[in-house]
Amino acid sequence: MIIYSATAVISPKQLADLFDDSGIKRPTADINRIKRMINNANLLYTAWDNEMLVGVARGFSDEAYCCYLSDLAVKKDYQKQGIGRKLIKKIHRDLGSTVSLVLAAAPSAVGYYPKIGFEQIDSGFKRPRKY
Repeated sequence: MIIYSATAVISPKQLADLFDDSGIKRPTADINRIKRMINNANLLYTAWDNEMLVGVARGFSDEAYCCYLSDLAVKKDYQKQGIGRKLIKKIHRDLGSTVSLVLAAAPSAVGYYPKIGFEQIDSGFKRPRKY
């Protein structure tokens, strides 16, 4: 049984390991950067199978108008079980229907998000980072 939490504390190593296992590309060798990613997010929802972290949704929100969902990752062995969908549903429920969720999808995940209620937009922009 998967348990979901909006308050669980996770370590940078747990998050880095989850990113590596999920296939999401993040700077997991830079553990200090992963630590900052955890500490500076104001939304961190997690999914657990007993003591094992199997999913995470991480983002930032003003809790009034918009939420940027920066990470959605689920361990490969746990994908296609609705864990990502449930994490997003819990965030949206907690923030309320007047707050929009916005994200930048990896090319391999573009087909996933419409299946869970997101609509694709063409009006976004980014200034690339050095990885």
